[in-house]
Amino acid sequence: MLGKAETGVVRADDRIELDLDRDGVVRALPQGPPQLAVGAGEPLIDHVHPAERDFVLANLTWVAGEPGRQGRIAFRVARSDGGWIGVVAGLRGDGDAVHVELDQDDIHTARRREAQMHQVIEASRQGIVVRTDDELLYVNDGFARLLGYESHREIYRLGQSTLASQIHPADLPIVMDRIKARMTNKEAVSHYEIRLVRRDGRVIWVAVAAGAIMWDGKRASLSWLTNIDERKRAEFEIIKAKEAAEYADRSKTEFLAHMSHELRTPLNAIIGFSEMIAAAPFGPVGSPKYLEYASDIHHSGLHLLDLINDVLDLSKIEAGKLELRETSVALPDLIEECVSLLRARAESARVALSAEMPDDLPLLRADERAVKQVMLNLLSNAVKFTPGGGTVVARAEHRHGKSLALSVTDSGIGMSPEEIEIAMTPFGQVDSKLARQHVGTGLGLPLTRSLVQLHGGDLAVTSSKGLGTTVTAIFPGDRIIRAAA
Repeated sequence: MLGKAETGVVRADDRIELDLDRDGVVRALPQGPPQLAVGAGEPLIDHVHPAERDFVLANLTWVAGEPGRQGRIAFRVARSDGGWIGVVAGLRGDGDAVHVELDQDDIHTARRREAQMHQVIEASRQGIVVRTDDELLYVNDGFARLLGYESHREIYRLGQSTLASQIHPADLPIVMDRIKARMTNKEAVSHYEIRLVRRDGRVIWVAVAAGAIMWDGKRASLSWLTNIDERKRAEFEIIKAKEAAEYADRSKTEFLAHMSHELRTPLNAIIGFSEMIAAAPFGPVGSPKYLEYASDIHHSGLHLLDLINDVLDLSKIEAGKLELRETSVALPDLIEECVSLLRARAESARVALSAEMPDDLPLLRADERAVKQVMLNLLSNAVKFTPGGGTVVARAEHRHGKSLALSVTDSGIGMSPEEIEIAMTPFGQVDSKLARQHVGTGLGLPLTRSLVQLHGGDLAVTSSKGLGTTVTAIFPGDRIIRAAA
């Protein structure tokens, strides 16, 4: 299988080169390598560690199978002193022989790996620091660059006390406490964020991952520092923007609440006096046109008052100042009352308005005024957006103790998913021909949802364009008052 060659072993520095014949036997050696137990005329495989002989033999056979084949494997061979030495072997098929290069110098390998690791550490963008609580043992160039220096040599020249000043004064106690905890074996690994003061005085944020290690036989703290300054500044900007938005929203809510109160006082006077003019308790007002104007003023005032009341209620809810006055609410009576209030408007619009309720509907623990407003808003919207000849039905449903639902279904113009989203937005109004025929605040559904959510429930809207809409106010089961057994 293996042919013959005239060379045996050639040593170049820490590398041993072997040529094996057809039986894998080492050729004659003028001077065998003292580190290895193998000698001239001996099969190399006999001196390979027993656990790795099959592996080495398979690779030697494969390389010898075709000229020019090459491979590189690692295994252990016997040392002349009886131990084992790890080697990295380069194999090359030379037609009728196998040429083997053994790199068997452990010290050389260790030094090479150390140099490679040192190069990796120094090229790292992360800062690496090894220290005790009173002694700096090692820093890499990455840490120096974090502080604005060229290399770790400049850091060593700073001295321990100067280096401490590179840590933000507010964060220095944190750093020292963590180091002492690791030095006294009270903390194995820790993660925290601190600020460093760079050479130019600029402050940057770094994330620290630290642990305890042994360094030259003594306990030390190893820290990896990663620059997170851009991320932290982005976080601060988000927080700042959020606080500004919250302040603006709070200011808007307070302004609306204040203005609503201020507007209601003169508005009530306008409504009252317009009613007096229309009633003419002190005698005729002259031209009938004045009575028409007084009626217009009265209706406009009432509409404006409704708008102001909606804005006031919504701003109270947003400000968290609307308190529920909870009582036991009998829903059948409440729904019938709301239907009665809207019946005249429905008849005027030629819309059939009705209510459907089960006989065993339980009581609801809620704010009766708020629930009534929810029902009136839903009925008013349904009547408003249902063409003549349509229907509006109010329903109540007890869902097996899990929830209690109040719903209003109409056969009106309906809405697309996009229009539902608009309708649920404060001051949002669906832009349709029928919708434009009716004056509205755009607060009906948002205010209704807010009132239901104050009770721990939610508002659900299902609708199809041209096929009608169902809006359901869902109150949670813990608000249902069950009848005594």
